Amino acid sequence: MSMVTTIRMPEDQYAQVRDLAAFEGQNVSTFMRNAILDKVTNMQDYDLGISVLKEKNNRISRDEVVGKVFIEQ
Repeated sequence: MSMVTTIRMPEDQYAQVRDLAAFEGQNVSTFMRNAILDKVTNMQDYDLGISVLKEKNNRISRDEVVGKVFIEQ
């Protein structure tokens, strides 16, 4: 089921959103929905990354990563 919500913003900001949506070939509603969902995904990814960093695990240096990725191919 779809829910409807309202976002209030100044006309100049709406014009920017409308123009960007048009540039992307989307209507304003789709553009806003995608922007909001991108933000949600980014925050979830950030939270996951922080939780992984807080775990006690073996860590390797940047040089070791570079060596494994670029030299051992």
